[in-house]
Amino acid sequence: MPRIDSSGGSSLSTIDTPAEATAAPPSPPRAAEPRAQAPSPQRNEVRAFDGSTTKPPEPPARGATPVDAGPARSAGELAVLGGWSRPGASREEAPTDVLEGLRARLTRGLENWTVGADDVRAVHTALGSLPAGTYRAALERLQQGGLLGAYVKAQDAGSRLAFLEQAESKGVLQRRNGESGPVGPLGYPAVPDVFVNERRLPGALRDAVNAHAIDVGAGFYRAHAEYLGRYVRAVEGAPSLQELGALGPPRAAHLPESLLGLEWKDPSRRDYEAAWKAGIGRPKTLNLALQHVSARQRELSGERAAGTVRLHGKVGVSSEHAQWSAKAALDTRGHGALKGDVGVAARAGPVGVEVSHDSSGETEGKVKVNLGLVELSLSSGGEQRVAVGVGALLQVHATLNSKQAELGGGVSAKLKADGSQASVEAGFSMKGLTAERARRAVDREHRGVFQPPAELASRTTWDALPEATRAAYSKDGWNRETWTRALPR
Repeated sequence: MPRIDSSGGSSLSTIDTPAEATAAPPSPPRAAEPRAQAPSPQRNEVRAFDGSTTKPPEPPARGATPVDAGPARSAGELAVLGGWSRPGASREEAPTDVLEGLRARLTRGLENWTVGADDVRAVHTALGSLPAGTYRAALERLQQGGLLGAYVKAQDAGSRLAFLEQAESKGVLQRRNGESGPVGPLGYPAVPDVFVNERRLPGALRDAVNAHAIDVGAGFYRAHAEYLGRYVRAVEGAPSLQELGALGPPRAAHLPESLLGLEWKDPSRRDYEAAWKAGIGRPKTLNLALQHVSARQRELSGERAAGTVRLHGKVGVSSEHAQWSAKAALDTRGHGALKGDVGVAARAGPVGVEVSHDSSGETEGKVKVNLGLVELSLSSGGEQRVAVGVGALLQVHATLNSKQAELGGGVSAKLKADGSQASVEAGFSMKGLTAERARRAVDREHRGVFQPPAELASRTTWDALPEATRAAYSKDGWNRETWTRALPR
């Protein structure tokens, strides 16, 4: 049988005839290849299968590095990096000249003992010139030598934000977007953007992220305090109860810890949250703004605001049957009043009766009892007055009006000549909480200034309201015209 040869130098074995095979020298016997055995169940080891279990793989020669191996990291280095290094994340090493320049800027000595603003700018520029992979490697090297912490500590708020935005652009950080801008016509501040504080990041970078979160959180609370100032000014300028109600209630400020994006299992979570809450402080309460709302509501309703102190002065001239006086007042909210009144008087022994009509259109009656050293009086408005003489001309008096919840006092002087009497008085009064206001404070059915009347929602017309309801709403500034405009279309 002819022999078949390969013309191309194939590795296939030749096929010989039996005669030729006996004539040819015998080939050496081939050693049997060892069979692969299953790994021992007692050895709990996970490694790549190399095709043989009879002989362990040879260690690589000194200086040789596998092509697919990442940079070597010791346990100490991984502890410093916080587990940040990942396979393939730092295959690109930062250029040596760049690293040396960064070290020169951030390493302190006797001649250059502090990291200044120029150093911070130079480091920021050098880092920004690196591509993403090299940038990450450079931060790793700086973290290992403790230089990243020196860089972060030397930053102010502006340079810190620039550094974090740079790290974001290189793919190292992620941002949690807040709100796009202030909310509402009074500019309630927008919730700020923050960077996510991931536990895989180097410790110094995490410190910078938390410091920035403190900056923007404290700024948010400052902006909220400014918003409350604008709100109070709008309340004081509201010309009617309807426009006061249209402002709506003031909005509180609150930033939750979840804004930071810290993982629940992060061992540093509590420390970062505690530092953040201590750094941003506490938001301004709404108490003062609500007090202004209540005071303005009382004023627009024709009532005096609770908690105010009013100073007043009065001059008057009276005869046996007639009297005239002028009175000026100014309270602690800056609201003043000036009015005059005229009246008539009648006396019978120690008892006198006076009726006066002031320039605001109010009429008041008063009964006086003169007991010599002590003078008592009671007005139709509910004011009770006790005056005690001090010498021939002066009197010291105390007043109480339980209906209006006002308590006051003062001093007066009287001078008589030719049957007429001139008087001068100076005093004060404090406004408290009336019984009606106390009842409204605990009445669940009471409608606040920011709550429109329920009859509006049911499209009830002004004339269809009961007379008592119209009278109550009239005190709040409602009338037929404003009610009709507010009805839903």
